[in-house]
Amino acid sequence: MSTKADQSHGTIGFDPDEQVQQVIRLIFRQFERLGTIGAVLQYLVQHEVQLGIRCYCGQSKGQLEWHRPNRMTLQCLLKHPIYAGAYSYGRRQMDLRKQQPGCPATGRVVVPPQQWYVLIHDHVPAYISWEQFQRNQSQIKANQFRALSPGAPRSGGALLSGLLVCGICGSRLSAYYTNSQFYSYHCYARRERYAEPPCQHLAGPSIDSVVSLQVLAALQPAALELSLQAATQLEHERLQLHQLWQARLERAAFEADRASRHYRLVEPENRLVARHLAQQWEHALLAQQQLQQEHQRFLHHQPHSLSASEQAAIRQLAHDIPALWNAPSTTPAQHKAIIRQLLEKVVVNVQDNSERVHLILHWHGGAQTQQTMIRPVAKFSQLSYYTPLCDHIRRLHSQGLSAPAIAHSLNQAGFRPPKRTDSFRAQSVAELLRALGLTQPASPSAPTTILEANEWWLSDLATTLQMPPVTLYRWLRQGLLQARQLDPPSRKWIIWADPNELQRLHQFRNRSLSLEARQRWLNQHAPYPVESPLDSP
Repeated sequence: MSTKADQSHGTIGFDPDEQVQQVIRLIFRQFERLGTIGAVLQYLVQHEVQLGIRCYCGQSKGQLEWHRPNRMTLQCLLKHPIYAGAYSYGRRQMDLRKQQPGCPATGRVVVPPQQWYVLIHDHVPAYISWEQFQRNQSQIKANQFRALSPGAPRSGGALLSGLLVCGICGSRLSAYYTNSQFYSYHCYARRERYAEPPCQHLAGPSIDSVVSLQVLAALQPAALELSLQAATQLEHERLQLHQLWQARLERAAFEADRASRHYRLVEPENRLVARHLAQQWEHALLAQQQLQQEHQRFLHHQPHSLSASEQAAIRQLAHDIPALWNAPSTTPAQHKAIIRQLLEKVVVNVQDNSERVHLILHWHGGAQTQQTMIRPVAKFSQLSYYTPLCDHIRRLHSQGLSAPAIAHSLNQAGFRPPKRTDSFRAQSVAELLRALGLTQPASPSAPTTILEANEWWLSDLATTLQMPPVTLYRWLRQGLLQARQLDPPSRKWIIWADPNELQRLHQFRNRSLSLEARQRWLNQHAPYPVESPLDSP
């Protein structure tokens, strides 16, 4: 695609077609800017850029043909050292262990450059330097999501996917999505290798927001320079696209003119040939007209130069990068690409399974910054200040303060509850008082005497199982519990759980399974049917 042998001199040079050279240089520039083969492919398809291929066999051998871009062609182009001016031999070698009997063409494997038989630098004209070629190979290798590489940025909402490293075992944390909006990071290396408990896990949005603020702060000093580079890059990219369009228009005009000359040179009496050449001329004119219409649409969407409003918008972004970051048009993949330009990795260490997380940000260039963030946790007992919190609540309760008054005092003292709430409320304080044994469970609208044997209020059973009431209520809605509901106005839920059922729920609580696996497990162990959820009140 890029080179052509000179039969008279026996040398290799650039393809004589200028459009072919422009497309190849465009591919290398876009890969350097976008970083992935898939992104380059989408760019070419979006701008209707075709690839010039010279046939190497058949009746059309040596002829130039234009095809739509595809991943395999781009991958071969980006990986071949001849585009960096190097002649190579032995990039794929025979591995006898992988060769199939009776199939001599099998068993070839790609080997690293150190094992090539021949590698001669500066042997042919080059589109890129050898250093750029090596950077491209490193980028392609880093795009593979493996243990030692972060992988290419994807469309998921986890901005730090592939960048987080466990501070305990040194493995990369994986992103797990509960739904399209909530995700978390987990390190399961020890569980997978040694069947030990997971190292650590934490909610994704909390750490993503903290690291994003650090990235935006790092970008702020260079905001003006980045805006100028963005304007220059846009101008240069539009110039390249316009040059490609001019080459396509010139080629279409040449094809139409050649078809016209062929038609005019045919003898009028030879009607069989004349009709065929007339059809070719008509098709060439139609293709030229369609291409001109497409070019007009392209000019309408992307004029030759940036307008005054576009230049003003770019300058405005230099003063308000957070607005650009939070704009609805900015995708998670673009966020990840920006973060990876600045950060090499982020080492995470959750301190004693509490809400405190120690972060070490490794920036490109060798700089490191450390920060401690606060993550949401599920239980009060996970809070690093759980003991002082309990002592403070006991002291306030001994003074005869009510739950709302205690909540107000805790907020004034600087205590914060777990999960994603910023302040204590009377309900959470009442739950803590019951958990500490300072108050007895009470239900004014439904006396305790209505409870039969082995029946529990939902909140009391949640306290016994040491789990959030909302999780137990979700089990109830899914039909995983045997329960009944009181009549209005109370409408409280009463759950049946004998000692065997309590043991079963404890086991179910401690199992880390998917919903389908939990349902199968319950169907095998439940003393009552759970195929359908209970009706909602």
